Amino acid sequence: MLVTKRRNLLAGGAALAAAPFFVRTATAQMPKPAAKPMLIFAGDETSEACKVWRTQWEPMFKQSPAFQKLDYRVVFTKTPALLLKPASWPADLRWVLDALLMSQVGVEQGAETPRFFLVQNGQITFTAVGNNAWRDVMFPTLLDVTNTRA
Repeated sequence: MLVTKRRNLLAGGAALAAAPFFVRTATAQMPKPAAKPMLIFAGDETSEACKVWRTQWEPMFKQSPAFQKLDYRVVFTKTPALLLKPASWPADLRWVLDALLMSQVGVEQGAETPRFFLVQNGQITFTAVGNNAWRDVMFPTLLDVTNTRA
């Protein structure tokens, strides 16, 4: 086990050592503006909590100053089970589903909805499940990330 970890560490270190060269080359060729943070809402038609989100919280969120500073995407299926199927997700967001399914959170919570993902710089930086988590944690996090007030 220790040998495997060392081997991975050495391989990772070599890749990291070469990374600055590739970053500089890519940057020199094509400058890329920083992407807006993205919020992904994943829900289903059968969930009462999703109905509450869509009728109460989502309209309030869309009127907030934070909404203007985010990309907002929705993955909404007929049933929770369909939410775990790659075909239900837009092609450019399937990596988010893959990350969820490979995570401990995904294993433990599965298709629990409503689910929210905050994506920054191509990485999931925060996730929350449920309307209480939206109100108490995710929305305040979005306000911080966008430097806005409610």
